[in-house]
Amino acid sequence: MNQQSNPVFTKKIFSRTAISSLFEFGPVIIFLISSQYVRIYESTMILMVATIISTIATYRIQKRIPYLALYMALITIIFGMLTIHFHEVKFIQMRDTLYDATCALTLLVGLRFNIKFLALAFNAVIPMSDRAWEKLTYLWIGYFIIVAVANEIARYMLTLQDWFVFKGIIVFVTVCFGFMSLFLSYEAQGKKDLTKG
Repeated sequence: MNQQSNPVFTKKIFSRTAISSLFEFGPVIIFLISSQYVRIYESTMILMVATIISTIATYRIQKRIPYLALYMALITIIFGMLTIHFHEVKFIQMRDTLYDATCALTLLVGLRFNIKFLALAFNAVIPMSDRAWEKLTYLWIGYFIIVAVANEIARYMLTLQDWFVFKGIIVFVTVCFGFMSLFLSYEAQGKKDLTKG
């Protein structure tokens, strides 16, 4: 594919995607780094605060309610509080499984009713055709299911420190998958946008 038909890696779109990724994964990266210096419970508190700050910053930049970021902030606060209150690390680990599983389910339900939630959430960042958003949605449904299952396996089989390494790998893989899926799915937005129709 040439640059004209698939301009995912143009400076404008790349910078928008990079900024979105920074706000999405920034709190997790801070969480993973802090876990090397403080206890998991302090790291969880840091994750909660960083996620709230990231959500507010996303709202200020995008000038709209970031529903996906709000959902992540909500489950982070709930499972973070459970982790701190019960001193059980499984809760903050389960947060990722719940997030990925519910995202996959939400996207599936959306397709059933011809609603492309990814388009509603990110079309302002990366305008694409309705067909491109549908293709991207299928790719992300598959990915969310895979990482949800992988996180549950890792949670049961790995030590906490090894799980931190696993999380770091997942962050890197997710960013790479995000750009790859965009590259494979991209199609310029046409005059008829079914997501708004």
